[in-house]
Amino acid sequence: MSDQIGSVYYILLADKIGKKKKTGILRTTSKVDVLPGTLLFLTEERFDKQTNILWWILGTSDQENIEIECQPTDTGQLSKTEFALLQPIPVYKERLSILQDQFWLKEGTQLQINDHVTVAVKGQPYLKGIIKYKGELPGVKGIQFGIELLGESKGKGTCDGMIRDRRFFTCEKNCGIFATIRDIRRDQYADRSDQVYQEEQKQIRESGLKEKDRIVWISDNGPEFGEVKWIGILPDSNRRDITVGVEFENPVGSGTGKYKNHRLFYAKAQHASLVPIMGLMKADVYMEMNQGAGAFGAGYQPDYGIFQEPELINSPRSSQTRSAQQNVVQSYNPIQREILPNPVISPERGSYSSNSSSSSHQLMLSKDQIQVHLPPLSPKEKLPPPVMKEPAPPVRQMEEEKPAELGGPNPLYEYTKAQDQQGEIKVESMEQPNSRRSNPNSRSLMPADPDLEVGSMVEVMSNPPLYGVIRWMGYLPDQKEPVKPIAGLEMEEEISAGTDGSFGKHRLFSCPPKKAFFVPLYKCRKDKRFVDNARRNSGVSNNFGSMETPDVLGNISPPVSLDVKQIEQEVCGKQKGIQGHHNSCYLDATLLAMFYFTTVFDGILYRPKRMDDLREYDEVKQVIKEGIVNPLRKHNYVRADKVMKLRHLLDKLGNIPGMMSEEKDPEEFLNLLLNQITKADPFLHIRSDNGGGTQHSFLYQLIMEKDERLVLPTTQQLFELSFLQMKVKLEERPPCLILQMPRFGKDYKMYRRIVPSLELDITDVLQNAPRECIICGDLAVFECKECYNQHGAGLNTIAFCEGCKDMSHKHKVRINHKWEAITVPQEYKAIHNEQRTIQQQNPTIPREKMELFAVVCIQTSHYVSFVKCGKGKDAQWIFFDSMADRMGEQSGYNIPEIKLCPDLSKWLSDDYQEEIMRRTDDKELPEHIRRLLCDAYMCMYQSPEVSMVR
Repeated sequence: MSDQIGSVYYILLADKIGKKKKTGILRTTSKVDVLPGTLLFLTEERFDKQTNILWWILGTSDQENIEIECQPTDTGQLSKTEFALLQPIPVYKERLSILQDQFWLKEGTQLQINDHVTVAVKGQPYLKGIIKYKGELPGVKGIQFGIELLGESKGKGTCDGMIRDRRFFTCEKNCGIFATIRDIRRDQYADRSDQVYQEEQKQIRESGLKEKDRIVWISDNGPEFGEVKWIGILPDSNRRDITVGVEFENPVGSGTGKYKNHRLFYAKAQHASLVPIMGLMKADVYMEMNQGAGAFGAGYQPDYGIFQEPELINSPRSSQTRSAQQNVVQSYNPIQREILPNPVISPERGSYSSNSSSSSHQLMLSKDQIQVHLPPLSPKEKLPPPVMKEPAPPVRQMEEEKPAELGGPNPLYEYTKAQDQQGEIKVESMEQPNSRRSNPNSRSLMPADPDLEVGSMVEVMSNPPLYGVIRWMGYLPDQKEPVKPIAGLEMEEEISAGTDGSFGKHRLFSCPPKKAFFVPLYKCRKDKRFVDNARRNSGVSNNFGSMETPDVLGNISPPVSLDVKQIEQEVCGKQKGIQGHHNSCYLDATLLAMFYFTTVFDGILYRPKRMDDLREYDEVKQVIKEGIVNPLRKHNYVRADKVMKLRHLLDKLGNIPGMMSEEKDPEEFLNLLLNQITKADPFLHIRSDNGGGTQHSFLYQLIMEKDERLVLPTTQQLFELSFLQMKVKLEERPPCLILQMPRFGKDYKMYRRIVPSLELDITDVLQNAPRECIICGDLAVFECKECYNQHGAGLNTIAFCEGCKDMSHKHKVRINHKWEAITVPQEYKAIHNEQRTIQQQNPTIPREKMELFAVVCIQTSHYVSFVKCGKGKDAQWIFFDSMADRMGEQSGYNIPEIKLCPDLSKWLSDDYQEEIMRRTDDKELPEHIRRLLCDAYMCMYQSPEVSMVR
């Protein structure tokens, strides 16, 4: 054994299967998943002489009694300090991100008391402070930092240096904060001289802008409103230009407010942008200007300011570059302007001058500082031309004029070979719709369809025509004039010249091999096979966007055997899942859970029409199957107009008013669809112990008296408690079991948190299921409900064989209990007794279990869902929100999104219940786990052996 064992620390870099050692009388072991980012310590080295391989046995610091076996290359070595810095960070991916940053972790080890830092805490980003404490905190292992907030950050903290009745440093009330290395960085400004700092603050004050101000940026498509989230000089700026971090109301930016390795502010995804301060005006000023003669039309775009995105920006552009680009924008924009030449404003009206070298300091423009006259708007070009740049060395001419033949060489793919030989290619994406970059001499000779965008279904004008979906749009560098925008297509069929989404050395999108094809955009037009159908559909509207989802005929099975990479590339992302529209989230979340990855509800898609069915039965079935389920399973996306068709039918045929536009609950939709319209066979047949007959239902509401001893209840515990208190049993195993949590809408929850059990054991609530005696393990023939919680937790503790029942009830505490006989089929009794004779011991009695496949959640009247991508313990989970983002306002449309939840199964396991209870504040939980535990509304379970609703 190495002398270093026990003193060296590691972090896991690959997925591994570990062994969990269980203590107690039976020292058994079980297998568990150990994820990358897990912190480890070396316990043993073993050299395999036969294979000449060194193996390490490592223990995990995050969970006790778990060991993994791996090779040294599967881990990264950490110093003791690095180990301690990463230890209090609960999300493993965040640990890896910090580890992979060559400066971040090193900087953390060097931070000391009295160092100036910036703190990025959600809701209070980019706070400034000084370190007052470095070390462990009560109940949490590893190094954390106590920081006193300074200057304008004062009062934005959470404490005065005391936590859990223990003082670590002293500061004013709400001026202290505790944070991990994940949230702090060394303050780059702290080393600057006071004179420089004061000058910067003076510039910011003179600008008249401050955080939380509402501003306007005039884009190609009209005014874009937003809120100032940050204002200052970028960390690596060599100039003194003031930049503003804005969270726009519409998704016209990119990113969430991060600039390189610096978190400047927090904003919704695709809503954050960095804008030079001279490119903005206050919203009230803009509104006052527009109340007059309407000089500023919807298409007005001032010739100042260059719009930049936080994650893409490298450094503030020089004044020369800015001026050149302003001239380019002006000459390119189809709006003809009459602008006063060289406007000079008198001191009374302001100090802006187009010739002023210090114009970056004269930042806010008043309504008197701009004089513009606009004629009516001409049609806008939706695709911005490429950035102007220095002439590139001559390269091989693109063969665009020859249509790409099926099986022939892809001209753009061949073009990249010549490019690669001359140097690194930089491909510029055009997925930012409001980009203001322009080149007046670089227009396509043949105009492209302005309605084409990412997601459009198109055909390539060749002979024969090729069909596909636009997955990427952009420009390539060093193209010969005339420069044309390029489309990256995912084709319907494989072609010999196709790729997997790569273009030369660069990956522009991902798709199956030989299906990616790159062509000039003007050679694409909307797929005529679907255009006519779309026009005939009255439900189709521009409000849904142009990413069409035509009906898909036939029988489409759910996606199967998807690994993590496939899920990330094919299933996850924006414009994935079902698009929401007009309060449809309850329907979207439920439909995706019902059909995306399971067939348990497919019976309603295939049952033939009966004499007692509604006249519109086949129409409803067709809309669900061909309009929603099949496109979802095949293309991973359903546009909102298809769901609106279903809502129209539900509103027309059902007895629940307001299905077209009002908020409803999932159980209302399920009852209307399954019970009234499709008349499916009920899943549940519930018999009462008091002889009240059998009730038939599609779902079960968990009703019980609250048990105060359940601090963190699971659905297994609540399910058993409800059946016990309601005195009911299931007559047979259901194909699907839908449980409604003990809550009433969004207003009342019986338990603050509920853990959805990954497996639901229903053995003890089945009327005729064989059960095991809790004492001896033999076949049980009696149950005593009054023994609940006396021999342990759960309904499995109330079943007894005849001998153990008599012995247990001799105790004075249980002598007056009343028990009942358990009905067991005679055939099973005979087989059980025969096996016991042969084996000379009690044979194992199987348990009836169901698998969790979806959870529908509600928060502030909005429904979302967590869905399992297939069956089995190793299947991944995704999070779905049909209205995650929005394009436009009243006339816009919602953008659905699906995200991968790789840690969900781990958090729902028994091993993490203690970790969940330790985090008493819900905000301390990871976002998706918090929503799952606190907002669960409906849990869906399926029987692994039963695949379809009957």
